[in-house]
Amino acid sequence: MVSVTVNNKTISKPEQDASVNDLMNFVLNEVLHEDEVITSIDINGRQLSYEEEQSSLTLPVEKYNDINFSTTSSYELAFDALNDCSSYIDTIINKIGLFIEFQNENKQKDANMMFGEVVEIMDLYVQLMAKIYRTVRNRHQEQLKNTNTFQTLEIHLLSIMKALIPAKEKNDIIMLNDLLEYELIDNLTQWKIKAIPELKKLRDL
Repeated sequence: MVSVTVNNKTISKPEQDASVNDLMNFVLNEVLHEDEVITSIDINGRQLSYEEEQSSLTLPVEKYNDINFSTTSSYELAFDALNDCSSYIDTIINKIGLFIEFQNENKQKDANMMFGEVVEIMDLYVQLMAKIYRTVRNRHQEQLKNTNTFQTLEIHLLSIMKALIPAKEKNDIIMLNDLLEYELIDNLTQWKIKAIPELKKLRDL
């Protein structure tokens, strides 16, 4: 008989013919608190990769000896993600440097590819930071009401991104380089030295 646990604590499981996916939905809807998320699945004592998880979802629970779901709160997850944001910033700044280099060397194909990567990662960064901020703000509204660091940097960042595409379409190299090399890098640096540390301090409160 399969043993089902959440963070290594035994739980009652649904009907016998449930699939792993049914079990996961049961855990999400009936066992976890509203702000908790599943971070990994261990089956028969081994943590599955993403690909293994996907292929296991349709299989019956009874096929296995033990299944453990590891979870964390969305609050903790937000701070874990916040630790990755500085790496995002470093990656974007490095790619901006490569874009400028390719432009200067007239390697247009490489420059176009790098510009696309910068915009794509910037999109992900903006979405990630917005989710992190919403999650942290839910618990720290009082502390955050006296600072507008996040909002100021976000508004400036979005205005830079809005200006980037037209400049690229018009092939306005001077404007493009100015937006990337000065405006965007300066904005991202401010996130790194002001906004991210400001949010990180709230974890211990």
